[in-house]
Amino acid sequence: MARRRGRRTKKQERVSRYAGLALAALLFAFCCVVTAGEHYGWPTPRWSEVEAWFGVADAPAAVTDGDTELHFIDVGQADATLIRQGDEYALIDAGDLGGGDRLVEYLKTAGVQRLRCVVMTHPHADHIGGMPEVLQNFPVDEFILPDLGLMKNLSTSDVLARTLEALKDQQENGCTVTAAARGQEIKVGAGTLKVLLAGVETDNANDLSVCVKFSADGLSCLFTGDGEGPVEKELLAVEPNLRADIFQAGHHGSTTSNGKKLLAAVRPQYIVISCGQDNSYGHPHAEVLRRFEQTGAEICRTDQQGSVVFSVAKNGEVSVRTARESGD
Repeated sequence: MARRRGRRTKKQERVSRYAGLALAALLFAFCCVVTAGEHYGWPTPRWSEVEAWFGVADAPAAVTDGDTELHFIDVGQADATLIRQGDEYALIDAGDLGGGDRLVEYLKTAGVQRLRCVVMTHPHADHIGGMPEVLQNFPVDEFILPDLGLMKNLSTSDVLARTLEALKDQQENGCTVTAAARGQEIKVGAGTLKVLLAGVETDNANDLSVCVKFSADGLSCLFTGDGEGPVEKELLAVEPNLRADIFQAGHHGSTTSNGKKLLAAVRPQYIVISCGQDNSYGHPHAEVLRRFEQTGAEICRTDQQGSVVFSVAKNGEVSVRTARESGD
């Protein structure tokens, strides 16, 4: 869809300036690598490889004239989604270990100064790896944890321990920390983030995944984290309305998730797969891609297109922008 142009606000100018600096740094890095490659006979790298080597975050596309944006941030084989509604922001998950500083830079570039809400879908490192850095850099009004009590003998990883420690500091500054509960609603600007399912009793941490739906300006998006078959079965049983315009592929496009019954209930127009290039898991799995194609939805992939941004203009038009073209 075509990008709309209009008068630039101060916020747009600030974002554009930051994006320009990030682009300049990336161009300089790319030139350095290409020059060295010519000297040593290395193959010319892809943009995404240069970004990963130098820790440069994809600069978000220019702010639109509308009030609602969803950023599916390219964090490799991990998940992190930024939601903007009006002047408020929410974050669902926070990428992988080693990527916290890059994620923080992306959020700052996007204009984030404070987070209305942060949701941790489940405690795996590829969803909370950057959470300590996020909590150390932005004040948070409300933090939603998965119900960790649903899993017996859950071990506390180093990154989970650091996240919980950073949450103590947030609580001292007024942050409300709660375990997810079905039906819970959090206002983000004029939008609503609703908890549809707070995980299931399990011995698999993926099935602790908090399932949430965001709705604003006539646009809706369903997030199921890494929830597998048991989560999807329970979600279908307890939630009568799973219809959503956007569906973030479960478990990075794995066959353990993304069942046909769930896809039939959601009937998405867009499916976003957050995964890393040439990842060792083979995500997204070919069988799942076939299921997605059968829905007729437009498929977006962070491994091929970088960060994917959905925007709703004041006239209600939805646009999709990506950091790069597929295959770059």
